[in-house]
Amino acid sequence: MIDRIKAAGFRDFIAELNSCYVILGDQQLYRGYCVLLAKLHATELYLMPADAARLLCDEMRLVADAIAAVVKPWKMNYECLGNSEPHVHWHLLPRYETDEMRRGPIWLRPESERKVILDENDRRALIGSIRSQVAARFHDARIPPA
Repeated sequence: MIDRIKAAGFRDFIAELNSCYVILGDQQLYRGYCVLLAKLHATELYLMPADAARLLCDEMRLVADAIAAVVKPWKMNYECLGNSEPHVHWHLLPRYETDEMRRGPIWLRPESERKVILDENDRRALIGSIRSQVAARFHDARIPPA
């Protein structure tokens, strides 16, 4: 995935920050769901140099703020799993009060229900809005042209 981002071949790419790449996730039942992929390869957060891990966490916090400014969630969940993809990456999952499963982990919901595909105009608008909010928080972010 990171190779596709570097080659400008990932359509849901949002921004490149100092420590990570930000992409729109494929589970838009949770509108605004994004994934942060660490630039530095490590299989565990504790295996990263402390300064790199702190920078990643600082950037994650600001990306979450950017997402929240766009989608106004009830709660933001942060998950760093890595069981199936052994590379440090964070799932930022906006949660909404209207979700009947809001008190449980999203992974309990069948994948077929989570993987909501947005229509092209909505997808572009959501990516554009999140990009705009990310750019406002990171003056050195690399944002692709619209």
